[in-house]
Amino acid sequence: MPNFWRPEPQIYDALIESIPRIMASQRPDGQFGDLPWICRDQHAMLPLAVAWQMPASPYHHDSDVLEAIVRGGDALIHDQDKNGMWTFRKKDHSTWGQIYMPWTYSRWIRTYRIIRDGVAENVRRRWDTALTLGFEGIARQELSRIHNIPTHHAMALYCAGEVLARKEWQSQAVAFIHEVIREQSPHGWWTENVGPV
Repeated sequence: MPNFWRPEPQIYDALIESIPRIMASQRPDGQFGDLPWICRDQHAMLPLAVAWQMPASPYHHDSDVLEAIVRGGDALIHDQDKNGMWTFRKKDHSTWGQIYMPWTYSRWIRTYRIIRDGVAENVRRRWDTALTLGFEGIARQELSRIHNIPTHHAMALYCAGEVLARKEWQSQAVAFIHEVIREQSPHGWWTENVGPV
């Protein structure tokens, strides 16, 4: 993946300084963060991948960082149900049912886009299968209404279409985003319930 990102020095420094803390937060099962674990804790894979990919980074192509990323994705695979969903769990231990968590899928596929060429074939097979399961579900049932969550799903679906060579996903995502644009007010917002958001 080309290095298009040219961060401001303070953003770059914050990223690099965060890597040891992120690495230290990972448990042997690949889960990041404190307990109770929630699938969104795995968002930490994306900054690890960015630091791993950047040539100027002290973590450029670092094998320990790459292994942490792989274990992080494998933890998501382990927790997926047969449809590719996770339990919507919050840190207060409440659960809201099963979900194709949009923020998690978008970060996972963007992480994979960065590291895919750097991982072993068995990792690619495992991640391809798990990500395909999730994004097939998203394509099938998550783009039915104009809202922030489906819009985020569409962004991730487009990326997944690029990474996993599914042009039909890209076309579906583009069509949905055009619907989102048509629903935008002239003042730049959308309606939700009784007012603008």
